[in-house]
Amino acid sequence: MSAVVSPGGYSGAPLSIVFIHGFLDNRAVWPPLIEHLGSEQHVHYTLDLRGAGALRAAGGPYTLAQAVADVLHLIDRHQMARVVLVGHSMGAQIAELLAMKLRERTAALVLLTPVPLAGSQLPPEAASFLRTCGGDPAAQREIRSQFSRNLPAREIDRLVHEDVLMGIDAVEGYFDAFSGGDPLGDAPCSYAGPTLIVGAQEDPVVSFDAVEEMARARFPTARLERIWRSGHWPHLEQPGDSAAAIGGFLSERVSPVLQEASPVTFSCDTRI
Repeated sequence: MSAVVSPGGYSGAPLSIVFIHGFLDNRAVWPPLIEHLGSEQHVHYTLDLRGAGALRAAGGPYTLAQAVADVLHLIDRHQMARVVLVGHSMGAQIAELLAMKLRERTAALVLLTPVPLAGSQLPPEAASFLRTCGGDPAAQREIRSQFSRNLPAREIDRLVHEDVLMGIDAVEGYFDAFSGGDPLGDAPCSYAGPTLIVGAQEDPVVSFDAVEEMARARFPTARLERIWRSGHWPHLEQPGDSAAAIGGFLSERVSPVLQEASPVTFSCDTRI
């Protein structure tokens, strides 16, 4: 990994928050949420998964297992001792797998509109549309428009820009990965630490009822929060409300290490 550090400073051993984006996305989805979390005394890490964003030309495999290995490399390289894993959609699957692998180092797990770890079987027409949208800015724009309720046009423009647009191979690989899921999703999550699950009231991809059922079946001790007036991207559609839910959860359930610090954001690329 390589890191670019934004202005700010810190001392001591901070609580690290690692943000893991979802299908079709890249690390550009996180700044609005991080801005609202800025008063928290944490160090933030964002990254592009291989095939996404600045790494759109990077080769595969584009699988959950490889994504877990890449994020684990980031965590080890920066010697993170206490990690909060925040994953959105497919990124929630990756975050959960990491939490189970790093139980002693995971201070908390946050899942935003999570795709079930066991996978998600979509209607054939929808599945075909998603799996074949690689390299097609019009199709990816349409997907974001259909699956959101308050996603600003400027955010859609940023996410479908030709410099970061997810290509054919990565889209096919990640679609197969998140839809196929992982067998560990068939049982309750073995990570027993503090867990926050966030659903969106108007999410047409993962309904709030589905999120609630998943929480009940697999995360019996988790906190469940609902974000109103949002579709599948609550961190972009309602970043203030999403940050309030996450910040309140961390304040109550995760003891901070730092008492006087300014937030730092590391923006990390996976170098293949």
